[in-house]
Amino acid sequence: MNKQLRATCKLFQGCIKENLSPPPDLTVSEWADQYRVLPSETSAEPGQWDTSRAPYQRDIMDAITDPQYEDIIIMSSAQVGKSEILLNALGYFIDMEPYPIMMLQPTEAMAKNFSKERLAPMFRACPTLRNKISNSKTRDGENTILQKSFPGGFIALAGANAPAGLASRSIRVLLADEIDRFPVSAGSEGDPLSLAEKRTTTFYNRKKVKVSTPTIKGVSRIEKEFESSTKERYHLPCPTCAHKQPLSWAQMHFETVEHACIECGSLHNQFEWKNQEGEWIAEVPDAPKRGFHLNELLSPWRKWEEIIAAFKEAKRNGPEDLKVFVNTSLGETWQEEGEEVDENLLINRQEEYDAQVPDGVRILTAAVDVQDDRFEIEVVGWGVGKESWGIEYHVIHGDLKEQEVWNELDEYLSRTWIKRDGRAFAIACTCMDSGGHFTQEVYRFTKAREKRRIYAIKGASVKKGEHVPLIHTTSRTRLVKNLLVTLGVNDGKNRVLSNLQIRDYGPNYCHFPKGKGYNAQYFNGLTAERLETRYERGIPYQVWVKVRARNEPFDLRVYNLAALEILNPNLSKEYQCIKKRKRKRKRVR
Repeated sequence: MNKQLRATCKLFQGCIKENLSPPPDLTVSEWADQYRVLPSETSAEPGQWDTSRAPYQRDIMDAITDPQYEDIIIMSSAQVGKSEILLNALGYFIDMEPYPIMMLQPTEAMAKNFSKERLAPMFRACPTLRNKISNSKTRDGENTILQKSFPGGFIALAGANAPAGLASRSIRVLLADEIDRFPVSAGSEGDPLSLAEKRTTTFYNRKKVKVSTPTIKGVSRIEKEFESSTKERYHLPCPTCAHKQPLSWAQMHFETVEHACIECGSLHNQFEWKNQEGEWIAEVPDAPKRGFHLNELLSPWRKWEEIIAAFKEAKRNGPEDLKVFVNTSLGETWQEEGEEVDENLLINRQEEYDAQVPDGVRILTAAVDVQDDRFEIEVVGWGVGKESWGIEYHVIHGDLKEQEVWNELDEYLSRTWIKRDGRAFAIACTCMDSGGHFTQEVYRFTKAREKRRIYAIKGASVKKGEHVPLIHTTSRTRLVKNLLVTLGVNDGKNRVLSNLQIRDYGPNYCHFPKGKGYNAQYFNGLTAERLETRYERGIPYQVWVKVRARNEPFDLRVYNLAALEILNPNLSKEYQCIKKRKRKRKRVR
């Protein structure tokens, strides 16, 4: 055998040994500690991954490679590294156990953002992954923003709102992120989470990791998954008596910023607690799914002082902010107090204002509902903490095919309202409904008045159960080129309902005057809808249902809230009407 042939055989044998040797026996956490590099563009602590930085993550990651469990559930607050856990799992499977993988996000837009903002930087930063996935900007058709191929498998990124992304893909690993934000149905295909799970049935060693911050009790997907799991919480021993316990919000002492031991009552600060070696303890050890609950008190990236301050701020601001705190800081579901408001309670708390604009008002907004034979308008004043004062509810009757009624609307929106000391307030922003029979007329009306912040709005198309924020998107219409703001109306209605339930003056409280259009018919319309929980194929979701035919006042409150969100003003200062004085020209002699 000549030297060239021997060299070729030696090289061939080396390749076989390299490619056919079993991979090292690593868990996800061990892989991350050895190979994961955090990129500077997405991490506050770039560099080599270190699980000991947040040791509670170790068992969660390693459960993903535990053959005993098919389903891993993570019900979690923010700021505890749950996205990094998913990324570590993804990196592990690409590098160590290459198979078809699906990463499922609430929407396709979020899936694209995750691909560009989280996956791409991770692939660039990790040498072991860098050469396995080509850049999506190349002409390689197998690698796009939503599809990444690598030796032995691929990653399909999909949105729960896009049924096409869930079909005809057999996958071994499903990583489902923020499942509480998933719509009830992907088009007409059914529950997107169930559709994605069905894609794993051909693999005996399938893995399904479901992660989310919880939302509303009884509707939350992640709560339902967690309740059917081992229900594990991370326990730390008391530095004084060694009694093991999870860090609980109920045991926090705000004044000293310490956590009290549930057994001996000893107070210790966050460093003393977190320096202890913890362990996950299951409430239901024999459950078929492994489930973990996390809150921000465990996080090495959040100081307890900051969490306490955030709670106090949320409590001052009212139920809507408190709900966000409970969901995103404590990782708990929110228990709604009620699903409707009695109009008689609102009628009985009407007030006599001492002026057109009460002293607490800092800015005025307006909302216009467009009917076939009238405009219904509400002007609302806003103060510190988004405390609101109804200023006037006004109806302009007329034939909307005639210019005169539009001129009357323009004149009304141009007027000012006066405070007790004589200061004049103009409307700072107006949201005008464009969803009726006069869409193009509304577009033209608002286009000519954009300098006065008069904007056309429409409700977003929302799938059942899908969360869409109040200010969803902005765009320019095709023909008129006016600004069109798309609203997540359900989010707005939830917030208005929460505000109406507040009983004490302060943040988010709603004041109503006596007279000024605020009559029994108005309050009937303001409370014309209620929130109901329904089920589709066993999946709970909430829907707003009319209990009375006329609901314009409720809609107008939502539009006023949207106008305030668009402005995003500093409500500690006033935005009154300041009339420019005409400068006198000096005579030139």
